[in-house]
Amino acid sequence: MMTDHSTSPLLRRFQRLVSIKPEELAPVCWGWLYIFSLLCAYYILRPIRDTVSTLTGAHSLPWLFTAVLITMLLLQWPYNKLSQRLPRERFISYSYQACAVILCGFALGFARHGGLYDLFLGRAFFIWVSVFNLFAVSVFWALIVDIFDSERGKRLFGLLAAAATLGAIGGSGLTSLVADHLSTPVLLIIAVVLIQVSVFSAKRLSRCGRQLSHSKTEDKPHETPAGGGLTPLLIGIRQTIASPYLLGICGYILFYSVTSTLLYFQQAAIVQHAFSQADQRTTFFANVDLAINVLTLICQLTASGKIISRWGVAVSLTLLPLVSILGFGWLGVAPSLSVLVGFTIVRRAINFALARPSREILFTVVPTSEKYHAKVFIDTLVYRMGDQVGAWSYQAVSLLGVAALPLTLLSMILAAGWAGLSVALGRAQRHKAQHLPPSSKD
Repeated sequence: MMTDHSTSPLLRRFQRLVSIKPEELAPVCWGWLYIFSLLCAYYILRPIRDTVSTLTGAHSLPWLFTAVLITMLLLQWPYNKLSQRLPRERFISYSYQACAVILCGFALGFARHGGLYDLFLGRAFFIWVSVFNLFAVSVFWALIVDIFDSERGKRLFGLLAAAATLGAIGGSGLTSLVADHLSTPVLLIIAVVLIQVSVFSAKRLSRCGRQLSHSKTEDKPHETPAGGGLTPLLIGIRQTIASPYLLGICGYILFYSVTSTLLYFQQAAIVQHAFSQADQRTTFFANVDLAINVLTLICQLTASGKIISRWGVAVSLTLLPLVSILGFGWLGVAPSLSVLVGFTIVRRAINFALARPSREILFTVVPTSEKYHAKVFIDTLVYRMGDQVGAWSYQAVSLLGVAALPLTLLSMILAAGWAGLSVALGRAQRHKAQHLPPSSKD
């Protein structure tokens, strides 16, 4: 553990600047490297996935989202079994290494079968990246909320989110620069290397995180609460249904996921008409991701921590649905590429800078078992259920032949309900944090 006299003046100034205590420095640094490398890998993959969505056609997207949900359902059983039986470090390592092996298989497949224009392989890649994103990031945050309590979360989650943003900037910036010069398989291999860095960092974070007083669990398999023989997935569902608070978080995730999917479909249609070549679309998506993450980083370094600490979780959760109401209205009036880019950049920047860290703070006041069962259920399956609602809602509205107005009204009504729920969730989190036993934050 570091002490004040063992740190350099520069480190002491950094600790005061970001309100970090000496014993928190090592876990935060390893957490930084962990999420930086993971998000850098994902943002190399994301523009490629989004290009696939434009090549496959908007009519195929609902079926792809359904395939993503089915895949996640099939993976729940082995995922939960491994999380029960393996020590935390080994579980994270095995999960990410399996992802790296699959990614190498895609690299080989794209090298042999015509790249992204092989629609069967491209669609499989779309499904895999969508699953990888949710599981990989959920595992990171499950570890983080197990190490840092609510008080530490309010000070440090914004800092960790900034590392995620830097990783996203690195991945999207690299893809923007080299997408026209490097083949898709080479980009995938770069992502594999970054996943290896995240595995190493996760191990170090898990070990040094035990020094914090909040983390009382050793690196052992996660205990399953009594459930009469229920599988971990059913336990997570039961925990969620039994808790109005967790159901509220489910609602928040559903509102976000449904509106994101509705926006994603509009994006696919607009970009398909704006660019004719696959590499042009990949570069476009990478540039948009880069702009989003630069804006996110500026917000995280200047405003995120202050807003969350001073105004509370309720305000930081509510800003995203309020911006969504305005943005969907704007896009409905003027459905152009420039409006799409502006709305997408602002919406996703607010999500990453404020809504995502605030959403994770919601989980700091629930028992440990709920962090590893209910949280994973909410972050993965509930999220993808929202995709289904959004995807098939878009399809149904499009069949009317006058999609613009109904779609705009639907999106704005959903965002209004989302805003009301955000206020209630923020107040509930504050109440639960005030009534936690001081000796046992779990």
